[in-house]
Amino acid sequence: MIKLSDYLMGREKLYPVTKGQLESACDLLAAVGFLFGKLGINPILSSGYRPAHFNKAAGGSARSGHLTCEAIDIRDTDGSIAKLLLDNLELLERLGLYLEDPSYTIGWVHLQTRPTLRRVFKPY
Repeated sequence: MIKLSDYLMGREKLYPVTKGQLESACDLLAAVGFLFGKLGINPILSSGYRPAHFNKAAGGSARSGHLTCEAIDIRDTDGSIAKLLLDNLELLERLGLYLEDPSYTIGWVHLQTRPTLRRVFKPY
């Protein structure tokens, strides 16, 4: 299970989060924790909260859910987590999670609570 302190990555010390961001992070981590618990996976955080300059350095979109604490990246070096998530889209739907198309995220999976038009979405 990923803790809030891990998700914030210490960045909140110099770049404090708002109450809304904190609530979003807690909602996200609850859903992600339940998801991976149900799937029997101990996820490894790749990226969590990203203030603007961290997001830009990571090549993130200016509208990235990482800025608002609505997105998380989980390490997936062999693609096995992506496959498992694609096989369990109904669980993602029940939890209000959206998956960035894994063909765009080689080496990690991106999950978010910010709704998109499709459960599995392209980053553009």
